[in-house]
Amino acid sequence: MNKEELAALLQESQVPDTNTIKAITAKLQKNYYSHHESLLLLIELIATHGDVNVRQQAAIQASRLVIKHWEKIPENQKGAVRQHLVQATMKEPAARCRHAQSRLIAAIGTLDLENGEWLDLLPALFTLASSADVAQREVGSYIIFSLLEANPTCFNEHMTQLLQLFQKTIVDPQSADVRINTMMSVGAALLMFEPEEDAESVALLQTLVPPMVEVLKAAVEAGDDEKTGQAFEVFQQFLAYESALLGKYLKDLVQFMIDLSANTQADDDVRSQALAFLAQTVRYRRMKIQGMKDMGQQLTLKAMVILTEIDDDEDEDEMSPARSALALLDQLANDLPPRQVIVPLLEALPKFVTSNESGYKKAGILALGTVVEGAPDFVASQVKSIMPHVINLLNDADVGVRHTALIGLARLADDIAEELGDYNEALMTALVKNLQAATAGTSDPKLAKKNVEIIRSVCGALDSMSDGLDAEFMKKYAGELVTNIGALVGHEDYKVKVAASGALGAIAESLGQEFTPYFEQTMLALGAYLNVKDSEDELTLRSGVCDSMGRIASAVGPKVFQPFVVDLMTASEVALHLDNTRLRESSFILWSSLAKVYEKDFAPFLPGVFKGLFDSLELEEEEITLQLTEAEKGIVGTTEDVITGGKKLKIRRTDEEEEDEMDGDDDDDDDWEEIGVSPEALEKEVAIEIMGDVITYACGGAEIKEYLEKAVEMIAPLAEHGYEGCRKAAIATLWRAYARVWQVMEEETGSSWEPGLPLKQTPTVTLVKLGEIVAKATLQNWNEEADRSVVTEINRNVAATLKACGPSMLAQENMMKEIVTVLTTIITRSHPCQQDLGDEDEDQEVEGTSEYDWLVIDTALDVVIGLAVALGPSFSELWKVFEKPILKFASSESENIERSTGVGVIAECAANMEAAVTPYTAKLLNLLLKRLSDTDNETKSNAAYATGQLILNSTDSNTYLPQYENILRKLEPMLQIQEARIKDNAAGCICRMIMAHPDRVPISEVLPALVGLLPLKEDFEENSPLYECIFKLYQAHEPTVQALTPKLIPVFEAVLTPPADQLDDETREIVRQTVALLFNAKQDLFGSHPNVLKFAGLA
Repeated sequence: MNKEELAALLQESQVPDTNTIKAITAKLQKNYYSHHESLLLLIELIATHGDVNVRQQAAIQASRLVIKHWEKIPENQKGAVRQHLVQATMKEPAARCRHAQSRLIAAIGTLDLENGEWLDLLPALFTLASSADVAQREVGSYIIFSLLEANPTCFNEHMTQLLQLFQKTIVDPQSADVRINTMMSVGAALLMFEPEEDAESVALLQTLVPPMVEVLKAAVEAGDDEKTGQAFEVFQQFLAYESALLGKYLKDLVQFMIDLSANTQADDDVRSQALAFLAQTVRYRRMKIQGMKDMGQQLTLKAMVILTEIDDDEDEDEMSPARSALALLDQLANDLPPRQVIVPLLEALPKFVTSNESGYKKAGILALGTVVEGAPDFVASQVKSIMPHVINLLNDADVGVRHTALIGLARLADDIAEELGDYNEALMTALVKNLQAATAGTSDPKLAKKNVEIIRSVCGALDSMSDGLDAEFMKKYAGELVTNIGALVGHEDYKVKVAASGALGAIAESLGQEFTPYFEQTMLALGAYLNVKDSEDELTLRSGVCDSMGRIASAVGPKVFQPFVVDLMTASEVALHLDNTRLRESSFILWSSLAKVYEKDFAPFLPGVFKGLFDSLELEEEEITLQLTEAEKGIVGTTEDVITGGKKLKIRRTDEEEEDEMDGDDDDDDDWEEIGVSPEALEKEVAIEIMGDVITYACGGAEIKEYLEKAVEMIAPLAEHGYEGCRKAAIATLWRAYARVWQVMEEETGSSWEPGLPLKQTPTVTLVKLGEIVAKATLQNWNEEADRSVVTEINRNVAATLKACGPSMLAQENMMKEIVTVLTTIITRSHPCQQDLGDEDEDQEVEGTSEYDWLVIDTALDVVIGLAVALGPSFSELWKVFEKPILKFASSESENIERSTGVGVIAECAANMEAAVTPYTAKLLNLLLKRLSDTDNETKSNAAYATGQLILNSTDSNTYLPQYENILRKLEPMLQIQEARIKDNAAGCICRMIMAHPDRVPISEVLPALVGLLPLKEDFEENSPLYECIFKLYQAHEPTVQALTPKLIPVFEAVLTPPADQLDDETREIVRQTVALLFNAKQDLFGSHPNVLKFAGLA
């Protein structure tokens, strides 16, 4: 083995030529690195070679070979080798080489210490790091960092000594390197601290936090980007561990980062890093931030001010302070209660949007559009104060403000489109006006560019608003919009074509079958791009067109769309082979739309559809290959794991990367890839969801026999996928498949499930086997899943399936026990997804909750209702388990949503327990009487519903009858309130009270008021007790109802005509019987209402 040749090869490897490097790598592997002597040669080169690049590469390669070759080195040589290496490191003038050599010492030291060798290493390092010679301190502190990074357990027995050393070196008076090395060492040592087991060490650690802040300050002031980045990384690492490690200093650290991010004199990159730290803190320490007085408000308002710096020409991919502030606002809305974020934002909004400075106007609307996703319910409740500002900005004189307002509107409409209905006229006028202005010609290239952005944004806003635009309203604008936007499909800018395609789909979706007159011309315009494939831009356009056509099919229905189905399906299957992920996903989404439109008539296409979906699920995912910084190691795990959404993704450096990394300092890892999700995983998520749609809508018994087994076999393992989107989609689709198979069984047998266990109806063998798979996939995730969205989706699907399929899944082994356990942890806020990272065992209850956090609880409570539906009266025993937390929600003094939801759950459970609710009557009635006078209308409305259900089902009349007059007194004013379905629920409650005890209600006073409310406009569910009560009063020949017959006949006509969802089948039959009863008694009552008889099937 030739030292000179090895050095020459390392030198040649510096040439930036891939083929050369590959050839050199192969030669090095074959002739050198496969032999243990190469390690000694590399160390010799480190000590003797004159070329700094060779010394550095020798150290990097030697570090990688230690694990493979060090133990093969003869024992009698190791001492000299260690000494030779340490001396070389001490003498090394180049910092990057010295760092690489320090890592080599750490690699050897780790192995030696594990084997009980090199025992004088740690004492020597402590001596070196404490030396009076600053150069020695720099070397010693960096080797300590390298050793901690390689294996922190080497210092298990020396933690106190190490921390005492850090207390000195973190304030080293001569060397910034020693200070930052110490700080990085602290970050690398964090996993060694156990607050509950070693409070003394944690206390020592906490004393290091203030001087670490000073290290960051000094790096910022010195303009040292490298040290600044390293310091930020260490603070990020703290977020991955127990919050006790920062302790009382978290608030001070957050305040420091706020001030730094708001300092316009600081470098933009520094400010962006400070904002990124704040966003991560909100994410991983949301409970702590929530508990800091006014911190949410301060973060929100500071972010809004920073957002005013946003530039019209700013690159969307560049994380400027303004864009980082947007990310922080998004995180705040997702993780903190609306009162801490949305309330202060809305209070500040008028000042921003009425400012003379365009930056403030843009910041206001962008902030609003950003936070709505995290708190849609709260923002929706404030539209009256918000929308006038939005409309003003859409009509602003500044084109940049108008553009930003369009973006803000689109984001608002994405989440609350239906709540914007009262403003549709003004919004549509503004959209049309902006579109006209932007399509006018101009010779100004800058304005022309902005006009293109305006056009795209108008189309995007229309797309987002589609859910809130009804056909009647859209008919006024349809002709003009279809013509103008249809013309944009031929625009020279492909992004405009894509946006216009989306807008046409949205217009069709809003119009429904009223889109039919524009159908053919639109399909012809879009059809020109259905098969384009010559560039990535064309494939993106083809994808947009495919999406739009799916929406058009849903709008016009199966008959009108029929001529285009075969060609469109052919094009979508061809698209699968064009190597474009987005286009494949668009094909899948199209199949979902067509499956919903054609249902079982979609069967001829199922072979190609399932093949395409199966092929997607079989995609090999590229292993994520990352070189992680210390910050990333802290946040996501070790260099072997990435935690994303609470699951670990295996990662590694590829062999090629290992060998090809031939330049740069091995410890300089600033250019790390962003941790993300592979395109294959994202595609699988869509494919799984679409498979659920296809099974649900287009598969009958024969198709289930043909495709279900393979589908389940492929989906089930993905419930453990590293990407939370795949886990969520897989579990949801398994539950949907179970529900569909159950539905098919009921259709084939003509039977329906009955509540309670043991099961009254025996499931098929297929259902039992499928149930086992669904239960296993669910239970292995549900208890420990750290991602809120996954837990929420599981809750939703379990609840829906219990309501649709009854108790069959509860018969699975341990299923009932596990469901009760996980529901209890969620509704008591002790589930892993509800805790701060690292603080899972800590009591973290605080006042208020974010809407995403509440959604986890809300959907869990829906599972409780599902259990009540599935078990019926036997749920009475389970109520004992859930009663305390549910009553706690219903008694909440601070949160309206908690009270209204808790009361709603009581109502549903009482209804399904039937007479078995009796033992709980006194306690429930006492609470409901208070809630009937609640200040929140939603709670009051639910209380009326719950009170009626309790009275109708409980047999404890001795408890509730003395309260009849009191209840009626509370209900009377509710019949005049327009909000929150109060009138409907109050009417339903009174009718249930009448049916339970007609002698205790003054029917002659009450019934005319009830009839005056009919037909109900909001809560159609309450039609059931209303018409049942009226029917029973007619049967009893009650005089008041007889006198009200002329008023009731047109009501019967109204509810028997569309919309059909006004009445369920049972109530429709009751209305029909009522009409028949009246007709048989007195036919001339129907002289002026002949249609009633027709709709009732009597004429």
